[in-house]
Amino acid sequence: MKLNPPTNFDDNLVDEFKALGIEEVYGKLPVDIIGGGRPTSGLHYVSKRRLAEHVCKLHNSGIKFNYLLNAADIGFEKYSRSGRKRIYRFLDWLVGIGVDKVTVASPYLLQLIKDRYPHLQLSVSTIAEVNVVQKAQFWHNIGADEITLAHPFLYRNFKQLRLIRQAVDCELKVIANAACLYQCPLFHDHNLWDGYASQSRFFHKPGLFISYCTLFCRYLRMLDPSEFIRSQWIRPEDIGIYEDVGINTIKLIDRRSPTSVILNITKAYSERKHDGNLLDLLPAFQAGSPITVRNIWFKLNYFFHPFESNLSSVFRFSYLTKSIGIYIDNKKLDGFIKKFIEEDCSVKQCNQCQYCNRIAKEAIIYDQEKMEEAKRFHKDFLDDFIKGRC
Repeated sequence: MKLNPPTNFDDNLVDEFKALGIEEVYGKLPVDIIGGGRPTSGLHYVSKRRLAEHVCKLHNSGIKFNYLLNAADIGFEKYSRSGRKRIYRFLDWLVGIGVDKVTVASPYLLQLIKDRYPHLQLSVSTIAEVNVVQKAQFWHNIGADEITLAHPFLYRNFKQLRLIRQAVDCELKVIANAACLYQCPLFHDHNLWDGYASQSRFFHKPGLFISYCTLFCRYLRMLDPSEFIRSQWIRPEDIGIYEDVGINTIKLIDRRSPTSVILNITKAYSERKHDGNLLDLLPAFQAGSPITVRNIWFKLNYFFHPFESNLSSVFRFSYLTKSIGIYIDNKKLDGFIKKFIEEDCSVKQCNQCQYCNRIAKEAIIYDQEKMEEAKRFHKDFLDDFIKGRC
């Protein structure tokens, strides 16, 4: 089982990754022609020169680099002659600096790259929502070397995972420490927002600083903390189960995280054990990215639009991105996964099963008073946002 962590372009990660036996990392520029799965405002500034230098350092340590081109919507102009030329120019630069693999969510983009750059490895993003055999076969048939299966929908459906494994010969990857809502109805909309928020064509447009999907997701978990348990994360202790199914690679997030967090997560999955709070491995529920010299321009570009939004909302929004103070005792989740191996959860209704609710009561600890305060704050902000007061 291979581990595929992100890089935040800190060269200090390289030697650490080499010591852990990491063969490949992934990342991207904060803004480019295609965009990706993270908004620019949460990322550190990385220049093309810095990225090229980092790729070189990785290669010197025997580590490959996977560049993300995985926005959910690449824009209709990319299908024009001029659009293709712009894509080619950017891809020529990626190939020139030695990128080994690219990850896409668009069939058109995959075929375009395969035709012009046959030596590049092609990976399919989780944003493509591959969660059944038919979708996996489609991507495999048009040339995918690797498929990242859709994390909100599939990871505890072992019957479906085995069927997909039997149906395709390409590599299969799962994201271990993502924590989207189970069968998330916000997933597609959220991915569109992230893509737009990292594309050069929208970089100077107002209105992108509030991620409605992120806030609504957090609020829904406050209403029902068992949603933390239903999320399709994979504990370090349970990696072997997915190895037995035939999964080739465990992907780890998040490239927005500081170096210490990336290393702690990678080491936990490398050692296949974690003592403490499960949320320490799930960066989506840690505090938002800090303001630094390297990313302050991005944040100002997104947040400072006084004629388009209420600037006081920016300060309220910063409160909403902080940690919500929940502790999930990882040790109390020992054996949790066995029920899903033995039973098909996808044919049951959660409100009738109640398994995750029972586990949540045993494993989750939080301050009820603080939770109620955070719940009210989120509800008020979402109400104001919907009514146009933000």
